[in-house]
Formats: sequence, structure tokens, C-alpha cells
Amino acid sequence: GSATSMAVGYAKVNWDLSGELALGIFSAMESGSLFLMHFTDNIWACYAGYLAFKAFYMLLITIATFQIAVNLSMERYALIFGFNNFVALVIQTILTVVVVDSKGLGLDISTQFLIYGSYFTFIAGIFLTRSIYTIVSNK
Repeated sequence: GSATSMAVGYAKVNWDLSGELALGIFSAMESGSLFLMHFTDNIWACYAGYLAFKAFYMLLITIATFQIAVNLSMERYALIFGFNNFVALVIQTILTVVVVDSKGLGLDISTQFLIYGSYFTFIAGIFLTRSIYTIVSNK
């Protein structure tokens, strides 16, 4: 994950044009990793899926943070990233209570991979749709 995050700094990419496309592609790859873990019973395939998911996730977070930071003034970094972390923790807590906790759905591990894979598929769809719109409107 850290190696992929470091690679972002050295990549010569026009992030304004292709940043959301990259977010959509890596979200789709995360989704594929989670679906792999859902649909297989092989523990080694699950480990490989987890490693791929973690690497793609770290890369996705790095790109998303970069995309946000480019448009901010220095004085607003702490406010925006603190607020983003707070909202992310609230959403994660709600999702965990609904999906994992016995007071919620109390789903088994395999079904959780299916739910989270579907979640990342939805996110990938949003990013890919937005990136196609951005690319078409710039052409």
C-alpha cells in the first residue's frame, strides 16, 4: 500500500482530467477483490484478494486526498481533513452497526464481502460516470 501511494507522487498524470477515472478504476478493482473473497473458498485467494484490496485502497485514499488538497488553501487543510475523517468514521460506524453487529443484520463474513463489494461497485459507478462526463465535456 505504501509503495503504491509513493508511486502516485512520481506518476506524470493530469489528475484534473483523469483523477476521477483513476478513482473509478481503483474502486472497481477493490470491488473485484471483495467479490473474489466472497465467491471463493480458497484461503490463499482470500489472502491475495485482501492484499490487493489494501493496496488499491491505500492508492485510492492517496489520490482522493491529493484531489481534495489541490483545491484548498493551506489554512483549510486541518478543517477539511478533520471533517472528512469525522464523517468517514460516522459512516463506518453506521455501516458496521448495520452490517456486522447483532443488533443490526448480523451478517456472516462472506455476506459482508458481498455487501462491501456492492458498495464499492456503486462508488466505482459514480466515479466512472463523472469521469466520462468530464472527459467528454473537455473534448
